[in-house]
Parts: sequence; C-alpha cells; structure tokens
Amino acid sequence: MTDVAAFHERILVGNMHDDLGFEIAKAKEERNQTGLLDTLYLERMVRGGVDLQFYTVGGDDRHFAGHDDLTLGTLRRIDIFLEELDRSPHFVLARNARDVVDAKRSGKRALVMTIEGAGPVREDISLLRTFYRLGMRSICLCWFKANPSGDGVGEVRDGGLSNFGRELIAEMNRLGMVVDISQCGPRTVADVLALSTHPVIASHSNAAGCYPHRRNLTDEQLRALAARGGVIGLTSFPAHVRDGTPGLEHFLDHVDYAVKRVGVDHVGIGLNIIPHSVEVASAFFDRSKIEYSKMWLPGLEDIDRMPEVTRGLLARGYSEGDVEKIMGGNLLRVLSTVMG
Repeated sequence: MTDVAAFHERILVGNMHDDLGFEIAKAKEERNQTGLLDTLYLERMVRGGVDLQFYTVGGDDRHFAGHDDLTLGTLRRIDIFLEELDRSPHFVLARNARDVVDAKRSGKRALVMTIEGAGPVREDISLLRTFYRLGMRSICLCWFKANPSGDGVGEVRDGGLSNFGRELIAEMNRLGMVVDISQCGPRTVADVLALSTHPVIASHSNAAGCYPHRRNLTDEQLRALAARGGVIGLTSFPAHVRDGTPGLEHFLDHVDYAVKRVGVDHVGIGLNIIPHSVEVASAFFDRSKIEYSKMWLPGLEDIDRMPEVTRGLLARGYSEGDVEKIMGGNLLRVLSTVMG
C-alpha cells in the first residue's frame, strides 16, 4: 500500500484554483492583519502536501477585487499579496516553471498569480503587460458574466470573444501567460481554443457528460482542450459535481470520466475552496444570480484534504505514474510549455 505522505514528497502536487487568497486580502483590508500566508495558507498546504497553488488576487466582481474599480482593487490586492510574500520565507512567486521545480526542491511552496475574470485588464493591453511585470502568469478570462474580453457562461447571448479578447489571447501567448477558460461561455471557449497557440487550462471545471451543468465542459470541449495540449482541473464545488449531497467518490467519478474521454495526460485538480461563511457566500451568489448548493464537498472541505484525492485515485486502480500526472505533473507540463 502506498504511503501517501511519502508519495506526495516525491511528486509535485498542484491545485489549479481556490479562493483562499481573498481571505488573506480581506484580513489585511478589514483588520490590518499580516503574516497570514504563513499562519493560514502554509498550514493548509503543508497538511495537504500541496506544492503549487494558483493564487487569485482579483477579478470580475468587487467580491474578488475588494473595490468597485476592479483594476484599482486588483492592484491593491496584488500589493497585499507581494507584501505577504516579502514577509514569508516559505513561499515563492512562480514566474516560470523552473521556479516551481526549484521551490519543491528547496521545501518551499510555489504560487502562480491569477485573476478570476479579465475585467481588471479593461480594454488596455498595457494593463495586461503591467500585470505580467508584477508577476501575474495566468488569467481566468471570464467569471460568468461578460467583460471586455468576451462572454462568460452566464450570458445568454453567448457572444464569444470580443475583438479585444482576441488581442488579449495573442498577447498572453506572446508573453507566456496561461489562458484559463473555466466559466467562459461555449463560444468563448471555442474561440480561445481556435486562436491560442499555447496549451489552455480549465482551472476549475467538471465534465458535463458526468453531470450536466452549464459550468462543466462537454465531451467536445474536453477533446478540443486536450488537442491543444491543455488540462482540465476537476473541481470540488458541490453544485458542479452532482445533485443532492455529493461526496469524494462523486468527485472521483469526474476524474474517471475525463480520463476515459481524453486520457490521463489532460486531467488535473482544481479544488474550488471557498473560505467565506455560508452567509457571505450565499449573499454574493444571490446578488450575482448564480445557483449554489452546499459550500464544501464532504471529504474535500479544504486543500489539506488533497491526500484523500490521491488515496481515492490509487484505490480506483490508477498507477502511481498516472496519479503523479493528475496531481500536478500535467499542470507542470503546461506551465513549462507556456511560461518557460
């Protein structure tokens, strides 16, 4: 029987999405607390054996950016994040794949800066380049609604990428930034996969063929993502797993489904851990007109439960080599290709 803790020491474990960064930003903004990367985030990552985490600093709503001016709010939250990094000896801002590998070797944790929705970029490529220079290496293009780059999955018109969105994809490819299609509308997904010259990710999505939900990817979308060399990060948010009260096994059903459709090389993990209280999150969802269910999947309530994913995959007969790919190897391959 595999010793999961020892196994995690040997491999790279990466999580493609969570909202824990918002918890840290709000603690600074509302209570002037600092040092939370070490006292809050590090503990969770260590317990989960997680080496690499996508860290969200802003996006398409004041809930993400902390301000009605999404650009100003995101810049402020980038400042909070970078100040936290300067205080911590345990974390590395990953600007390329080598930073991720070096962090693992030195016993540190790597963070990839991202935003949830390209709204803070406005229609200004110079802002994209500014975010890149500050260390941002990924953008989840949409968050349900439309922004200047294109339509999210919540827009009934499903208009796809805008002219600016096409310019944005080209510049992200040139700079070496990871394009993320989670929460994009179907036409936006198709446009991105047709235009991008680099592999694309879906950081926190599931398989629509396993559970039909507008946030989940169809078989056709999965195949197009894989053909581009990309990876889907399967997500634990209960509303996207199944009806009722889903558990770990239902989440693993999505892994099985995606592997059977596109192969083990294109599957990863993107647990969407939401740190807010049920009251705060529910109010946000109500305001945004987004359906929700229970906030946390039993057995995967936080990133410290990542070993349960590994155990579950091994119990289902996946080889250690395949589990290594799913738990982070495939994501590292994409980062190496895109970021260098």
